[in-house]
Amino acid sequence: MPETESGPSPWRTGYEVLQERVQRLPALLRAQAKIPVAPVCFDPRSVRCFLTSGVGSSEAHARYLAALLSGEMGLPARFVPLSALAFAPPRTAERDVLIVFSQGLSPNARLPLATPKAWQHVVLATAVTDAGAARPGQEAKRELLDRLSEAGGQVVRFLPEDEYTTLVRVLGPMAGYLCALRMAQAIGERAGIAPIAVDLEALCARIDQAGPAVDAAFAGWDLSTLPGELAFLTSGEYGELTANLRYKVLEGMLAPLPPVWDLLHFAHGPFQQSHDHRAVFIALTHEGAPRETGLLSRLETMLVPERHALVRWEAHLPGPLAIFEHEALLNHLMLRVIEARRIDQVRWPGQGLDGPIYEVGAEAPGMSPLGAGESPKKKKPEERRLDRLTWPELERLLARGVRTAVLPLGALEQHGFHLPFATDTWIADALAERFCARVEDAIACPALSFGCSPEHLAFPGTLSLSAATLSAVLQDLLVSCRQHGFERAYLFSGHGGNGGPLAECIRALRAASAPMELIVFTDLDRLTRIFHGASQEHGVGPECSGHHAGEFETSILRGLRPEAVRLDRLEPGFMKPAEQPSALFYPSLRANAPNGTVGDPRPSAPERAERYLEAWVDVLVHAYREALARKG
Repeated sequence: MPETESGPSPWRTGYEVLQERVQRLPALLRAQAKIPVAPVCFDPRSVRCFLTSGVGSSEAHARYLAALLSGEMGLPARFVPLSALAFAPPRTAERDVLIVFSQGLSPNARLPLATPKAWQHVVLATAVTDAGAARPGQEAKRELLDRLSEAGGQVVRFLPEDEYTTLVRVLGPMAGYLCALRMAQAIGERAGIAPIAVDLEALCARIDQAGPAVDAAFAGWDLSTLPGELAFLTSGEYGELTANLRYKVLEGMLAPLPPVWDLLHFAHGPFQQSHDHRAVFIALTHEGAPRETGLLSRLETMLVPERHALVRWEAHLPGPLAIFEHEALLNHLMLRVIEARRIDQVRWPGQGLDGPIYEVGAEAPGMSPLGAGESPKKKKPEERRLDRLTWPELERLLARGVRTAVLPLGALEQHGFHLPFATDTWIADALAERFCARVEDAIACPALSFGCSPEHLAFPGTLSLSAATLSAVLQDLLVSCRQHGFERAYLFSGHGGNGGPLAECIRALRAASAPMELIVFTDLDRLTRIFHGASQEHGVGPECSGHHAGEFETSILRGLRPEAVRLDRLEPGFMKPAEQPSALFYPSLRANAPNGTVGDPRPSAPERAERYLEAWVDVLVHAYREALARKG
């Protein structure tokens, strides 16, 4: 579908998200390498067998670890499909170590972990952090992590926690390989086995060189027809490590799962099947492997040039490390196919319809696994957003002691070329929901959609309230809350321009809502320091992080509502150091930032959204509890 004046074609959003993630892979692996690996707390020599499992891209990590333990270290290890462990541990569990990989701790990956005490030891490798499991709707993950800890199990973490937006993943798979590799090294060290040598910088260098290598190999090709003709060729046990390469074709290119043929097996059926059809064979080989070179030369003589093509991807990284290089190569091939076929990775086929199988394990941890004829029963998290409750539900919460009303303030104002008018309101809603996940006696009211935004009125579309109107509206809302039985209200804003008017009307708000206790957060300078500090963790300076529609806000919106961000319209705005940011905005921002942006949204990344929101909520929760302590 061609580009239009109104915006990019639908496929481009997902393409650009994936493109940005692929470019970040070397930095991600360097960050993963810095995550400490906990000491192995069991004797590997006493283990009957290491059973590894996972689903989706995490299946590849489980297979990789099993191959490292068995093939490189001589320890008893094998990959087991998730369904073989989902409903009951094997009879040998008390002598076995279970290792489950799941980047997002998906429902079905939780099933084998329901009975951790049945195993000699259990290890979970996941990107889910304690903070992530504490978010609204993540109660099942939190409960499972707690149960695993109580049973003496271990949690090993790999990056990143929030790789969503697209169907296919590229960051977690690569970081998961490195996580599995370091786990194998730790197990080997405990068993007295020499570790696998890893040159991280050499590995990252090969990843950086993958793009040009793919361009050279497929120059002049029509890649729109490639996926349906694709097959992989391997030798030895390397074919066992290609699970995620195949998934990149299945999930990334939305094409049938390609076969993987062993070079010696090729003459026993695969060649005959392919003889009369178009086929592209990608050989996943290793540098300096003469047997592979000889077999490929023989195989090439069998192919029909008019219908067949052989592409040699010879990895320079040795042994099992080659998977990093082959993954990187396929990432770039996948991007080129997505571009050639205009594949929409944000709105993929069957989206949201996979629940009957995907959510088999969505029961709360510890419940009996599903049996024949049973239907899945999801444990619904307690709802504490007022707009989603019914009046009897709210009445029961009030009776139980939930007596704090959280009133977030938003705005409807311009946010540059790339973010919508509702940006501040959406962020305020997200903050209130996360605040209530941490504060047990709080209910989140919907964010006020209009605020004081006179500094943005020079841009078409901004709708602004006067300070007097904002005060009057808030007084009416607080009186309503008091009437319904709320004993306390907490006000904060997702829009900086509300801070001054809110501070000015606190006395009037307290008078109108008395005797209800009122806590108001207006410390914009404190928030700005936190925002810029959070961005600095990702190498983004304060001028880029910005004060309005820069990297910080754009990263949050790309995580919360990726479909609303115009990725083709990202451009820097005002980026000079500002000792007094308010001077940039008043009386009119347009005079200093003609495009409406203060900062640079181009370095933004959706994976940072939750980290940034959590940093913001940290401040809000701390300020709230400080206020309670002063009054108590």
